[in-house]
Order: sequence, then C-alpha cells, then structure tokens
Amino acid sequence: MRNVIGQAVSGSDFFERPQVISKIRRAIRNGSSIYLSAPRRVGKTSAMNFLQDNPETGQHYVYVITQSIDSVDGFYKELAKQVIDSPAFRTMSKVTDTLKKVASGLLQRINLKVSVPFLDVSLDKGEPINFQTDLEKLLEELDLDGGKLIIMVDEFTETLDNIFLKHGKQEARRFLQLFRELMHNRKLANKVQFLLTGSIGLQPLVKKLDASDLVNQLQYVDIPPLTEEEACTLFRKLIELEGIQIDDETVRFILQKIDWLMPFHVQLLVQEVIDVYESNGNPIDRQKAEKAFQQVFHQRNKIYFEQYYERLKKRLEPGAEYLFVHDVLNRATEEIPLEKSVVHDLAVKHGIADNYKATVESLEYDGYLHQTDDNKAYRFNSSILKIWWKKYVS
Repeated sequence: MRNVIGQAVSGSDFFERPQVISKIRRAIRNGSSIYLSAPRRVGKTSAMNFLQDNPETGQHYVYVITQSIDSVDGFYKELAKQVIDSPAFRTMSKVTDTLKKVASGLLQRINLKVSVPFLDVSLDKGEPINFQTDLEKLLEELDLDGGKLIIMVDEFTETLDNIFLKHGKQEARRFLQLFRELMHNRKLANKVQFLLTGSIGLQPLVKKLDASDLVNQLQYVDIPPLTEEEACTLFRKLIELEGIQIDDETVRFILQKIDWLMPFHVQLLVQEVIDVYESNGNPIDRQKAEKAFQQVFHQRNKIYFEQYYERLKKRLEPGAEYLFVHDVLNRATEEIPLEKSVVHDLAVKHGIADNYKATVESLEYDGYLHQTDDNKAYRFNSSILKIWWKKYVS
C-alpha cells in the first residue's frame, strides 16, 4: 500500500473498512438517496471510488465532482455530462426516441466529445434547453435492464455554499428545491439513486438557509474516525515495505498522540516516521516516535493544513463572524476545555449572540471541535490540528 497523502485513492492503495462499506451498501439497498456525513480528509471520495470499482449486481455508478460549480444550471449540466459519458449509458441496449432526442440535445449543448452509437447530435442550435428538466427526462428514459444508476455527487455541499455566496439565499433554496423534486420523481424511484457528500456540514448550512425541510428525505451515513485497531493496521500496511522496526507498544504510543484517528493524520505520521528511520535507522523507539510526531508540524507540511484555514476564510462572513471563530479556535488551543459560557461571551463581544450557535455547530460538523462528555465545553477534535493552529494561525 502506497502512502498517498492528501488525494483520493483506489485499488490496492485503499484501506478498506468493511463496516463502513457495508453500512453504505445497506443504505443503497434500502433505496433512499444518501448523504455521507464526515469531515474532510476522512476518506469519503476514496470510499466512493471503491464502490464504483466494486459494484454489486445490477448497480451502475457515475461519479461527479461539483466543487467549483456555483450555479443551478452548471450543476445539472455537469451531471448530464457525466451520465452521458458513463459506461452504463453508452452501452444501453434499449433506447427510446425520446431518450435519443434529449440526450442528443444535451450532448451538443455541453460540447462533450464522446462516441455514443445511438445518438445523432444534429440539432437546431436555436432550440432552448434547460439542463435540469432535460437531465430529468434523460433519467426517466433510462433502461438498464432492471439495474440501478447511482449518481455520486462529491462536494455537493460546496456547490450549495457556492450558490449561496454568489447568488444569495433564495437561489440556494431554489437549488435544493429542484434537487428534492428530482429525488422524489416517482419515475426514477427504482432506477436512479443519489449518493451525496461534501467537505462542509450540510445541516448547519441548510439551517442558515432555513431549508432543513428540503433535505429531510436524505438518509445520513456517518463515516467515523478509525478505531485504534484500524489505525494500527493502517500504520503497519503503510510501512510494511520500508523495513522499519517498531513494536506495537510504540505504534500505539504515537497514535495516541493524534487523539482523532483520521486516515490523513495517520498517513502524515507515517511519512515522518519513515523520514526519522531514514535519518536515524532502526528501531523506532519512543524517542524517535516523538521526534516524528513533532516533524508533522514542519513548514513542509503546511500545505496540507492551510486548506482548513482557507476554507474558513471563504465560508465565514467577513468581520464579526470570522473574528468570532478566530477567537473561539484560539481559545480552544488552551489546555483546559473551552466552556460554552465563554463561547457565548465571545459571541456577545463580536455582536453575533443571536445566531452564533449555527456557526459553532458548523465547526463541529467540519471536524474542528467536539463537545466534552458533559456537554458543557468544547475541545479541538485533533491534537494535530490544534498544535498546527496554535503554531501558525493564532
């Protein structure tokens, strides 16, 4: 297994977690559209790659990433493009005249250079097209011999946020309403399903839009952090070709320093363990393990963490909300938990006492903070993110 950091993986580089994959497959079999709920860098895209590479009988997957899209039309245009370009569509044996007409129109408008045997792209260029309605017609006409098309939309919440930031609340709500209608189309019930995910929390965002009712048809599937056993297994797999000698006790020692066992954090740690091994040799004892942990915060790794900060700056309203979050995360780097009363006082200080709870909730969904067991305070989820924030941001 290669140690591929910061990118989605597939094939032998994917660390399969059978319980997680089974949970997703079960939700798919139940027939509902699904939202994979997990912070960034937990492996959502890699899990979708695995599903696409290992479909169950009768399942046909289409992967679509919409991270940079900021319009309703652009979203449906990209979905149409990827559906038409999918093996499931190009190899259909039963094709209606309606499907030919709709698909040909879409194909010409999206300027997709792909060979589909049954399509004729000659079309009057003056003929109007609506990507949302035409995609819906296209999906209605699909005949996959009893199979199901599962459209995986990566960074769905980013698209929603982009539309909100560029076009405002009303357009973002319209986007959700149209998508809800698509998912509720009875003609699609047994042949099209959606699997959505995103690097920002959906629930805090729809609350901000007063639109929770527009996503209540989704079945949420959580992807939790690694268990200690999973993290140890992943650690071993990533170093198995390196000739590194490290006992189980030391592996557990260094993993416990992470707190929050995300695959990305384990990968970063392994990278630095390999570096220490190459400089100092075997065996890797606690002293060398501690050195590897401290190297995680070297300048060369800043690129992996800066996106956390950049995304906050992008999503938060400039001024009071941004300054409030900055203060909250600065306080959370202290050793004692950040009391909720202190968070409230910070909200009062920045003049956002009426709506700060949604902002804090988004920090929880996005993987920055979690509530203590008594629900009276907050802590950083990850000691790695906490130390990085304290060193480079606060």
